[in-house]
Amino acid sequence: EQIMMTMISCDGKEFPVLPKVARMCGMFANTMEEDDNDITDFRLECPKLNADTLGKVVEYCNHFQTVEKMMDIDTPFKSEELDEIVTQEWYSKWANNLTRPQMFGLIEAANYLDIPELLNLMALAWACHIKGKSVEEMQKLDIPELLNLMALAWACHIKGKSEQEMRDVFGIKKPETSEMAEE
Repeated sequence: EQIMMTMISCDGKEFPVLPKVARMCGMFANTMEEDDNDITDFRLECPKLNADTLGKVVEYCNHFQTVEKMMDIDTPFKSEELDEIVTQEWYSKWANNLTRPQMFGLIEAANYLDIPELLNLMALAWACHIKGKSVEEMQKLDIPELLNLMALAWACHIKGKSEQEMRDVFGIKKPETSEMAEE
C-alpha cells in the first residue's frame, strides 16, 4: 500500500499526494523524512493557496513525478511560442490553457512552495503571454504585483535585452530624475 500525504488549501480542500510529489515543494522537502516509512506528519498546510491554485500545483507535480519529468527549458529560445520552446506536449498545453489569474496564482505558489521547475514554466508562459502587448494593453491588466511578476518573468527568461527595450516591453517609464537629467 502506498503512503499518501495530504496538501491542504487555505479554504480547506484536501489533495492526496505521494511523498515524492510533496518533496517537489522545497518548503516541505526540507522538513520531511527521507524515508517514506519514517513520515509521521502526513498533513501539509498551504495557508497562502486557494483550492484552484493548489489543485493546479498538485496536477503539475503529479504529472512531473508519475508520468514524465519536464525537461529543462533551453535558452536562447528558438521561438517566441510556448509550444515551440516547451516541446513536451502535456506541459505546453497545460500552461497554454491556464487563465491569467491562474498563471499569477501559480507564479506566486511556485515561489512560495519553492518549486523551481513550475516557477520557470510559469515565468516563461507569462513572458510568452505578454509578448507584443502595447503599453495600453499592459496597463489594463491591472493585476496586483504585476511589475514584480513581469520582472520575475524577465529575470528568468528574457535575456540579452537592453534596459530601454525591457521598459518598452513592460510599459515602464524611466524615473523622473532620469528624464530631468537628460533635458
